Amino acid sequence: MLKVLEVSQIVQGKNIRNECDSEIFELAESIERQGLINPIAVHQRKDGRYEVIAGHRRFEAIKRLGYPHVECNIFDDMNEQEIILAQLAENVQRKQMSAWELVQVFEDLKKRYKMSSTQIAKKFGKSDTWVCNQYQAVKLLDQQYGGNIPKSEKNKTSQQIKHEVKQKIFQKEIIICEGMKVEVLAHKYTVFCETNDMENKLRKFIELYKIEG
Repeated sequence: MLKVLEVSQIVQGKNIRNECDSEIFELAESIERQGLINPIAVHQRKDGRYEVIAGHRRFEAIKRLGYPHVECNIFDDMNEQEIILAQLAENVQRKQMSAWELVQVFEDLKKRYKMSSTQIAKKFGKSDTWVCNQYQAVKLLDQQYGGNIPKSEKNKTSQQIKHEVKQKIFQKEIIICEGMKVEVLAHKYTVFCETNDMENKLRKFIELYKIEG
């Protein structure tokens, strides 16, 4: 149900995204120029007030602008799991979440609701590979920073992380085939490694770049 509510009647719920002041400021400027294009999603609590389900950044921007009222979509009878899933769906659709943020949510869903990676992917119209990619990206960061991932890296998407790691490894392993024997037969290449170290490096290179034999 679409309804205009007083801002004072609304409270922020748990947001699955980390808020950024610069993003809120830019969003507030956009709303001031163009108005609120997408209503905020809320549900009514037992105390009569309304809690934000999706649109936390928009609501924060509305408060900073000092607007007394805001247009909201009211959803009744939503349990905690449905609220979290609605928040995730909105953030995935409207603003690309970082791999680290997504993995934190996935782990919460698995622990709290015993959801599998396949169930999570299905809920949001994504593939199992998409879920796996988020975990792989965070694992790469863990390996790179020894578990102490900088805040700046936590804001990157899985695509950004994998691209940067690939670039670093490519630069480091650019001479990986030096000293190896290569035979060519009808567009196929056979590489002979003289040592286990060479073979391990080559396997790592092939896996990273998905080179087919």
